Amino acid sequence: MATFIMLYLLVEMFERLDDLIKHQVPVIYIIKYCLCLIPLIVFQVSPMGMLLCSFITIGLFVKHNEITALKAHGISLYRVLKVFFFIACALFLFSLWLQEYVMPYTNRQVKEIKNVHIKGKKSARLSKRPSFWYRTGDTIYNIDFFDPDKNTLQKITIFYYGPDFLLKKRIDAKAAVWDNGTWVFDNGTIRDFDAGGEMRVTNFSKEKIAIEKNPEDFKLSRKEGDEMSLSEIRSFIKTIKKEGYPTTGYEVDMYAKLSYPFINVIMALLGIPFALRIGRSGGMALGISLSVALGFLYWTFFAFCLSLGKGGSLAPFFSAWVANLAFGSLGLYLFLHVRQ
Repeated sequence: MATFIMLYLLVEMFERLDDLIKHQVPVIYIIKYCLCLIPLIVFQVSPMGMLLCSFITIGLFVKHNEITALKAHGISLYRVLKVFFFIACALFLFSLWLQEYVMPYTNRQVKEIKNVHIKGKKSARLSKRPSFWYRTGDTIYNIDFFDPDKNTLQKITIFYYGPDFLLKKRIDAKAAVWDNGTWVFDNGTIRDFDAGGEMRVTNFSKEKIAIEKNPEDFKLSRKEGDEMSLSEIRSFIKTIKKEGYPTTGYEVDMYAKLSYPFINVIMALLGIPFALRIGRSGGMALGISLSVALGFLYWTFFAFCLSLGKGGSLAPFFSAWVANLAFGSLGLYLFLHVRQ
């Protein structure tokens, strides 16, 4: 885990090096950024750590005939291996605790430092409600709902003000979709106000309107799934449902908050029988390479299923758990067929 953390931070710093130099980020923010990133790193790489831990430790036991010696003294193989499942379950519970009580705060800090101090963007107040206000310069946006997965705005009102804070223009629209680098507004009205206070009204069914903000800017004003605890995201989903907006993406994130930590147990279930088979041949280097490849295959399949769930192709619960069910069944089969 320590190795994974160091490598992760090293790669992250090299990726941000240009922005760090360009915006002359103070050292204190760099240190805070790294410290706040550690809980996320631990959460993300703990399954891979559990897989390698299981494989390397048991592989060495097998290679040096320690498993054979224990069995020769009448000790069951399952008794030898249960400590790994105890550690995996403890890591599962620790990941749940980390995600519920630590990561919502640290992830918000990482987002704030990365966007404001490293990338030089303006700070935005995060909102836990689906509707929010957003101001930039002399323009104020009121957005009823923003879907970050589909880059869609619902019920938008944009106010344009002059130097004396006099309203120059107002745009109201039912929805807006980000398409090829611009916003396409649907079913709206444009009201232009002249200096004398007279108003000119223009209605439209579909109109491309150039505004300063893109989806990434609006994401800064909204809490993402990883910036909310399980209780917060449940409450958020209830609020969105009451107002009639889609909740699929947030439901997938909610179920993933339980399924991802459980991968630690699945990895132990995969790593143990894998090590017992590979360890006998003595090919530890090959086994470690295959373990890493297996871990990346698992993560890729898990991320793919989540994408299908957010796109509506899979049910939210199934998209979050299908990878665990598939690889868990494989691990259980291999484990039950290990020679005693």
